[in-house]
Amino acid sequence: MTERVALITGCGKPDGAGQAVARILAANGATVVVSDRRPSGVPNRRQEVVGSEQPEAWQGLDTLVSEIERAGGRAMSVLGDIGDEHESQAMVDAAVGQFGRLDILVNNAAAPQGLDRNLIEEIPIDVFDEVIRINLRGAWLMCRAAVPAMRRQRWGRIINVSSMAGVIAAPRSTPYSASKAGIIGMTRALAMDVAAWGVTVNTVCPGALATSRSILSMDPDVDIAAEIERRGRGLPVGRYGRPEDIAAAVLYLAGDGASYMTGQMLVLDGGGPAPFGVPQPEETQ
Repeated sequence: MTERVALITGCGKPDGAGQAVARILAANGATVVVSDRRPSGVPNRRQEVVGSEQPEAWQGLDTLVSEIERAGGRAMSVLGDIGDEHESQAMVDAAVGQFGRLDILVNNAAAPQGLDRNLIEEIPIDVFDEVIRINLRGAWLMCRAAVPAMRRQRWGRIINVSSMAGVIAAPRSTPYSASKAGIIGMTRALAMDVAAWGVTVNTVCPGALATSRSILSMDPDVDIAAEIERRGRGLPVGRYGRPEDIAAAVLYLAGDGASYMTGQMLVLDGGGPAPFGVPQPEETQ
């Protein structure tokens, strides 16, 4: 990927999928442009109430760029609100202006979670609007800004990060599920529009991930690591997904080897919830 330039949204948090995607693309030779709305990402409701769980040394995008460069990669950062048409265009323009091209767009950014997770009559309308504005409108605006450059090059890779909440039933998440289902539909439609120019469009649908968004409890004493481990035991693979799992899938979709794959949904959910339990090694010996 030494000739490729990638723009990844939602990279401000130290444990998010965005930073992992940026690192793996850079390690494979791509020049990466990392972005977020704020340098260290937008906090979720739990982080606003309980406090940030980020390491003190983490300064968001600046730290990420420095770490990538120290590892021998090439990186720059941009700030912007993907839900704003002017700021989304400005981020794409910054990447093209600096490096002369844009080959890979990873729409990873998503709205902060908290007040959107409730029964439908308890969710404020402005919260619903904001989730749709960021998750769906934002991904659409970023694609809209990036496609012309990719068409000119006759090559491009767009990878949208959706969620299994947009595929299967997820309680207390009507705004989030609606936005993520919309991304899947948008991916399929856009793939048809740009395929003749050598541009592929696919979506990754993660299940449960071990990130700062995994636990939304307002209890400051909850042991997050223990709770994630406990929940992970309910999946066939025995653990929650990690940011690196998402990054590995994006690396595949961003490469030449995925040129025959477009308009598709790649599920990464550890086999999905197993309501009746799955066989364990000691049971089959």
